[in-house]
Amino acid sequence: MQFDPQIQAQIRHGRSKFIAMAATYFFGAFNDNFFKQSALLLAVCAGLTQLQGTATVLFALPFILFSAGAGWLADRYSKKQVVIGAKFLELLAMSVGAWGMLTLHWNGILAMVFIMALQSTLFGPAINGSIPELYPYEYVTKANAVLKLVTTLAILMGIACAGFALDRGDACNSYEQGRWIVATGVMVVALIGVLCSFGVAKRPAQGTTAPFPWLGPWHSARDLWQLRQDPPLFLALLGDAFFYFMASLVVLIINTLGIQQLHYSSTLTSLLIVSLMVGICGGSFLAAKLTNVDHWTHVIAPSAIGMGLGLVACGLVPQLSESLQLPLLFIALAVSGCCGGVFIIPQSSFIQVRPAAHERGKVISVSNFGAFTGILLSGQLFSLLDAAVIPTVAMIICGGLSLMAGAVFVALLTKEAWCV
Repeated sequence: MQFDPQIQAQIRHGRSKFIAMAATYFFGAFNDNFFKQSALLLAVCAGLTQLQGTATVLFALPFILFSAGAGWLADRYSKKQVVIGAKFLELLAMSVGAWGMLTLHWNGILAMVFIMALQSTLFGPAINGSIPELYPYEYVTKANAVLKLVTTLAILMGIACAGFALDRGDACNSYEQGRWIVATGVMVVALIGVLCSFGVAKRPAQGTTAPFPWLGPWHSARDLWQLRQDPPLFLALLGDAFFYFMASLVVLIINTLGIQQLHYSSTLTSLLIVSLMVGICGGSFLAAKLTNVDHWTHVIAPSAIGMGLGLVACGLVPQLSESLQLPLLFIALAVSGCCGGVFIIPQSSFIQVRPAAHERGKVISVSNFGAFTGILLSGQLFSLLDAAVIPTVAMIICGGLSLMAGAVFVALLTKEAWCV
């Protein structure tokens, strides 16, 4: 896409601040996924599979309880101040998590997951709401694709490094050496993230006059319901929630599929998740070419169906000969992830640009509320599936849910009011 000289000048002006924003996002996403995947792998290796569901619930709760307040803060105060405060909270969370990891104190590890999610709740509306303030309207989808690449790379590295770190240890001493690597790593990365946050662009606060939403989840649910009056925005919020529900559920299933059913190492199991994220990364850039903020609904149903077919294929892979299982599993996860990237990027961009400037933080917080309600439900569903079926069957069920969602989107988009 070609931009006129004035827009190009604005893009160049915002680029240096975008680098600081992307670095801040990168280190936070890396730390979050490095620690969480390490904890989940430790739980599965210790036979504490159900802790995966518990950790997922604890990670989702702060977004459900405090998203409305986080959106208010992003609209009331300078987003840079909110970002810096959230990064200091991350440093506190990682201190608790490092202690829990070194002592194998599972309550400490779970407490870290909750505190880390709380800082992400505060961080999200401020950092995501900064993109439309930094770049012109026409460039927002591309900026989001770049940021998705950065965060996806961080997630990839965090998940992959978790497997590598734990495999440096020995199961007979509960992976002590690996746990030391994880604990030290998260503290160093958290400190670097704090330093990067001081480079985030500072813009005047929007200064919303709305009262603080003391009732939290009630305000978020009410705001979400009111947004149905804007069908395309409501569709984007529903699609965003569905994507994070599916992504969370699939990652939990991959951990049990790799370690318990296929008897892979922690490293190889983490690399299965990496293949999914690589696909999302590629799909994000494909979305930037296929869509823009004014034209995106045409890709929603096909990409949801593509995700479903990829996940069903993952569930069927173990039926093949052993020599074909691993490469085809990587391919099926990558294809599913690519469809997921095409699915989520245009909706994330639309959620950022559709609201008025003084309501942007509120709408992004509603998006977080919906997404993490989905993640909360994914933890509950995972616990049920883990107790009832083997991981391959659970993966096929995930694929079926995605295919059903694709059919729902097809039905909705037959009505002109829902289309963009």
